Amino acid sequence: MKKQEEKKEVGFISVINVIAGIIIAIFGVLNLITAIILSIPILYVPTFLFFAFAVFLFLPQKFLRVNKWLKLLIAIVGFFVALIIMGLNVPTAQFNFEEYNLNEEFTITYNKINFSMVIYNSSQTDKLIVDGQEKTTSGVFLLVYGAVTNSGNYASVLSFSSGLMDNQNKSYSLHSSNMESGEIQPGLSRNFFSVFEIPKSAQGLKFLVADQTKLIKRITLER
Repeated sequence: MKKQEEKKEVGFISVINVIAGIIIAIFGVLNLITAIILSIPILYVPTFLFFAFAVFLFLPQKFLRVNKWLKLLIAIVGFFVALIIMGLNVPTAQFNFEEYNLNEEFTITYNKINFSMVIYNSSQTDKLIVDGQEKTTSGVFLLVYGAVTNSGNYASVLSFSSGLMDNQNKSYSLHSSNMESGEIQPGLSRNFFSVFEIPKSAQGLKFLVADQTKLIKRITLER
């Protein structure tokens, strides 16, 4: 009876080792693809570790002087070491900015159609009327006024993301906007304003516009 229990335990840990080896090997393949695509040679180090520990788990027991439980523990520790090395060397997303001032036109893209945009003014208020209801704040509401023009040859809807940043690198999300929905005809313009809720002390404000390109347009709101 005892021998049967030992055989079951050996069979269980063998299955666990095989599954763990497959998972680690998959991480090795994915990391290798990432290293090639991003051209980051240092990522080959964790790739090598992933494959090495996967092979270590697949090695027959007769070639090793450790039992299967210890082999699994060593592989798991090595797997997390490889993960840490990988995490430390994968580049973080970096934003590229194009700088503009008030009344300077710039181009944004949506569905491969170019639109020209201009931000021409901003104002502050401590009260706001939204859907017939008055909204108040302990700070101020900043209203950013602009216009977009369809520079393409076809009518198109337009969608873009906007935000606000101050000189302390604090970011503020959009509170509301009155951008009219529907298609903009070629050569025609549409006015809009965007509302942000910000502290009264916020200074050096810049309006951010993100479209389907990798460039974020940053417009300085102070003249």
